[in-house]
Amino acid sequence: MILKTILFMIYMWGELLLLMVVWLRVQWMNRFSPREKQDAFVDKTVRNWARRLLFLAGAKVDVQGTENIPTDRVCVFASNHQSFFDILLLLAYLDKPHALLSKASIGKVPFIRLWMKEIHCVYVDRADMKAGIEAINQMISVVNDGYSAIIFPEGTRSKTGEVGEFKGGAFKVAQKTGAPIVPVALDGTAALFERNGHWIKSGNVKLRILPPIETEGMGRNEFRELPAKTQAAICEALQ
Repeated sequence: MILKTILFMIYMWGELLLLMVVWLRVQWMNRFSPREKQDAFVDKTVRNWARRLLFLAGAKVDVQGTENIPTDRVCVFASNHQSFFDILLLLAYLDKPHALLSKASIGKVPFIRLWMKEIHCVYVDRADMKAGIEAINQMISVVNDGYSAIIFPEGTRSKTGEVGEFKGGAFKVAQKTGAPIVPVALDGTAALFERNGHWIKSGNVKLRILPPIETEGMGRNEFRELPAKTQAAICEALQ
């Protein structure tokens, strides 16, 4: 596990450094290429990077339910959160990389923050309520601009493996945009890293994409129940 972790970290940071050349190309495309072409190039780059890292970590990934991803409109993916590897898994195996609602500390990581910007990541400071509201408003703008979003409604990684309470703030993105909520159940990612004293160990990982929950026309009471309804769907899929 120690050797695997060392090799993983060397590869991850080494490739991020090499990808700076690709990032410079993206900056050129920002000025001279159509948005669709730029997005497709970023999507391919990020997806391939995430898949290579999962392969290097020894993650044997089982994906089910891709047919549940809406193909004619944007959506909000709501996932349980077990591990650092959750983000890589979702970027690698959803239909394409999406905007992330991520904790503010990620935005301070060299190289990674450059690519997070290209996938329209929005950062939230969980300790600052005002900043949290602003982050939700930013994500609403991102979804209205035509990008699907990934949220972790627990707000932080579960340390017990149990799915924590889903907070309602992030669901306002769906409420304000009319985008459907697509629940995503992740299992096995914590066993790759966190449960081994933060040493990487090969293992099986499951990703279940559940049927979308339509939000268009939902009443106020239905929206209040939406976080618990989404959490229950994910818990059922994990059993």
